[in-house]
Amino acid sequence: MMPELLAPAGNFLCLTAAIQGGCDAVYFGVDQFNMRAGGAVNFSVEDVGRIRAMCLNHGIKAYLAMNCIVFEEELEAVDQVLAEVAGQVDAVICSDAAVMQLCRKRGVPFHISTQVSISNSSAAAFYRDLGAERIVLARECSLEDIRRIKDATGIQIEAFVHGAMCVSVSGRCYLSQEVFGRSGNRGRCLQNCRREYLIKEVEEGHEFVIGQDYVMSAKDLCTIPFIEKVLEAGVDSLKIEGRSRNAEYVRTVVECYRRAVDACLAGEMDTELKASLLERLGTVYNREFSSGFYFGRPVGEFTRGRGSMASLRKEVVGVVTNYYKKPHVAEIRVDSNLFGRGDSLMVQGETTGVVTFTADQICQDEVPVDRVRRGLVTVKLESRVRANDKVYILVPSGNSERAGEDRRCQEPA
Repeated sequence: MMPELLAPAGNFLCLTAAIQGGCDAVYFGVDQFNMRAGGAVNFSVEDVGRIRAMCLNHGIKAYLAMNCIVFEEELEAVDQVLAEVAGQVDAVICSDAAVMQLCRKRGVPFHISTQVSISNSSAAAFYRDLGAERIVLARECSLEDIRRIKDATGIQIEAFVHGAMCVSVSGRCYLSQEVFGRSGNRGRCLQNCRREYLIKEVEEGHEFVIGQDYVMSAKDLCTIPFIEKVLEAGVDSLKIEGRSRNAEYVRTVVECYRRAVDACLAGEMDTELKASLLERLGTVYNREFSSGFYFGRPVGEFTRGRGSMASLRKEVVGVVTNYYKKPHVAEIRVDSNLFGRGDSLMVQGETTGVVTFTADQICQDEVPVDRVRRGLVTVKLESRVRANDKVYILVPSGNSERAGEDRRCQEPA
């Protein structure tokens, strides 16, 4: 059976990017009651109809995340959201028993979130018998754990294959709540763990900065080096983390895993393809790569620096002002960073999604040029883009050598 490739969507641009990348399903949040409630990465309930239409048009499924804890005074609001999305989503991802009960009341299929930390067949069977169609296993499960749970219960299993990991068990951390009053269990984590820390020796007051290794900031999960083993373990849905990530991240990661899954199923996966996919994954946001818990408890799998280790970064050029369909030419208003022939450009827009191309044919003032000035320019571009789409130039980030060194991500012996 073909496993599902499940992509994150934090806004319509990322939703379009996920579809372009070749996903089979997307998951998203609306307003509140999900684990990404702290930033502008959610849709509104009114957006669900448009999301549904886009997904139906491309033959993919839509899952709504409502996976945080729910307080007494919020029960009515949760029920109202479920009433409005019933029939508009393929399932709700939840962790609170109240949401499960309300899903049953409204006839909405539901999946059990990784927040529940299901890590054995008895717990999996309990939620299966409660009516869950699928469980998202705890990230702490190994490949052998997954295989045994699947064999024992037969329930659909969803597992993370790429993206951020948390230093705490299944993300149930209290550090952000303790320091900032922003609960990670309510989707408002400020990620204190990703920061540099100063430690102080009590008796004589010596201070040390812990920055060489960020001891609480876990590396990102990446399963490309052993993706065939994930499939062999019986995972039904391969989940990519990243509802807070940008559109080029979503498209790149989804495309890489689409290629990997298709190659595995066709018997075409080899070390050369894996290396190529790893190199491409390294061009977008990452904290270096790790195999997570799939081969047992990771020891020392923490990042060596703060922020992204991506080998490429994007810098603003300007906006698209027009697109001429017959000659396949985009007109761009260059406002800031200049570019020239051979440079890699990226265009982003809610309808356009993410389009990356090489600037081979450039004209300014109707004359071919090798390097542009600020103002209007035209560039040959086969893919259709639209007015007001943003244009960026892709440049080396300065992390390429270090990131490449750390992206080896070899399968453990």
